[in-house]
Amino acid sequence: MRSFKSGLSATLLLSLGFASAAPSDSFDYVVVGAGTSGLVIANRLSEDPSVSVAIIDPGPDERDNPLVQNPAAWTSLLNTSVNWRYQTIPQVNASNRIIEFDAGKGIGGTSLINGMTYIRGDKAQFDAWEKLGATGWNWETLLLHYKKVEKFFAPLPWQIEVGASVKEEFHGHHGQLRVGFTPVLQNGSFYHDSKVTWEGLGQALNPDVNGGTTRGFDVWPQTLDPEQNLRWDSARAFLWPIIGRKNLHLINGTVSRVLWKSGRHGHDDAQVDAVEYLANPGNTRKKVNINREAVISAGALRTPLILERSGIGNPKVLKSMGIKPVVSLPGVGENLIDQPNIALIYASKAEHNGTSPYATFATARDLFGDRTEEVAAQTQQELKQWAKVAAAQSNGSLDVRALEHIFQVQHDLIFIQNVTVAETLTTAAQSIAVSAFWPLLPFSRGSVHIRSKRDEHIAEPVIDPKYLSNAFDAATYIAAGRQATDFWRRHPISATVAGQITPNSTTLPENASDTQWLRWLQDSIGSNSHSIGTCSLASRELGGVVDPNLRVYGTSGLRIMDASVLPMQISGHLSSTLYAMSDRLAELMK
Repeated sequence: MRSFKSGLSATLLLSLGFASAAPSDSFDYVVVGAGTSGLVIANRLSEDPSVSVAIIDPGPDERDNPLVQNPAAWTSLLNTSVNWRYQTIPQVNASNRIIEFDAGKGIGGTSLINGMTYIRGDKAQFDAWEKLGATGWNWETLLLHYKKVEKFFAPLPWQIEVGASVKEEFHGHHGQLRVGFTPVLQNGSFYHDSKVTWEGLGQALNPDVNGGTTRGFDVWPQTLDPEQNLRWDSARAFLWPIIGRKNLHLINGTVSRVLWKSGRHGHDDAQVDAVEYLANPGNTRKKVNINREAVISAGALRTPLILERSGIGNPKVLKSMGIKPVVSLPGVGENLIDQPNIALIYASKAEHNGTSPYATFATARDLFGDRTEEVAAQTQQELKQWAKVAAAQSNGSLDVRALEHIFQVQHDLIFIQNVTVAETLTTAAQSIAVSAFWPLLPFSRGSVHIRSKRDEHIAEPVIDPKYLSNAFDAATYIAAGRQATDFWRRHPISATVAGQITPNSTTLPENASDTQWLRWLQDSIGSNSHSIGTCSLASRELGGVVDPNLRVYGTSGLRIMDASVLPMQISGHLSSTLYAMSDRLAELMK
């Protein structure tokens, strides 16, 4: 295929299939990854017709895939080619099981296959980022961008009657990302029964879960067009409407590494020169030159691999792979934080039609009650030991004192600022009822690293989330599980179910001990695929990889924007925050 310099528009090139750039091609900006974050950045940067922007991604165009289009079909996508289906190494605290991680494989990334949940998080969590060195990143700043990217559809009167609730001051109406309440929201008695039962457990209806306070019971909006009942993924929002821009180019290939201009590597002066990629089809090695900057948006599980393959990371890890260190950044690939997931399943006495997107967010006091101060003190006492263990497991990448500081910030968020620590999704479909639940702020810290420097391994991360590696995570998970079972045993929701299906009463009897709960969790948890933190937005002294402008430390012309930069977990779902952060980065770059 002819190069982009031939004058063919991006639209024509895409009509022929994805384009491969010739080795001499150069662009002002190169975005690595056409996912949730990358497409926002490419959209914003290409608004200026005087600059050229290239997006490089290995995924296919899935906009006409009926499973992608249909919001109700998202679980069916998980077993298709649209999911990378990464696997962890055996998890010591999860019965030595290998656990699968979901990640979208297509133009639009994980926004193609996720549950479309639009929940931001607690205000205090974002404000805490500045305590880690992320100056300028806080709730007030992000709220501007949440609203800017959003085109929110107000709930209809009948939806309000069954729980759809928003406060206008927290939402925008002129952005490209369509957000609203599903048009097939259940409108029977299940909402009323759920609401009343959760109120009996002290969880009142939250008037807007996206207003900076998540605690309580809510019916959450989704990233969909409620008028068309159509998933509104990142590509549908930010790429396809502007694909005709002549300065915007989409290249089908897998980026393997960043190439550097000649210089004194190892002295924090690495300057981006080009990006090397494996073109589809055939995996032919090619490169595109960069006139200004590259932004890596390959996701929390892939971005660290590209950095390591490029010589950025822990020198011990790099040298063991035969890679020459360019910049010493030991935090690359460390600080992996995921939220493990599990579900209780019950037989329903009635058939349920429609969707019931109900979430309940609980604080530590909601879960531990009168024991909260005791749990807080025990957790405080163990922070130093957890930091020592995490540092020892990180190949020298993490500093004990830095981890102690990070853990202290998290401890204070939980026990002083009372952010939420557990989430339960309550739903019913056909003849079953479900509570999926998980801890939101685990202290467990894992890692993701490159398998080798071979090109074919750039898509095979070595993932080790180290689930349930401390007492607080286990205690929070058990307490959240007890809250979920209490819910189904209380009136009026108890009258709607006939009995528990999963787990069975032998595995988890009604009076199950903490030991029985923990054994079931270890045998059954999966990934929530909410991975963050592997290229953390924090000071370099705290193990950070990017500065407040999301520039990679020790480099010029290289930034990162995806879930890898979030320094700590949030009490929400990632996509809404990634859209807002990406919009802010593009603003900083202009």
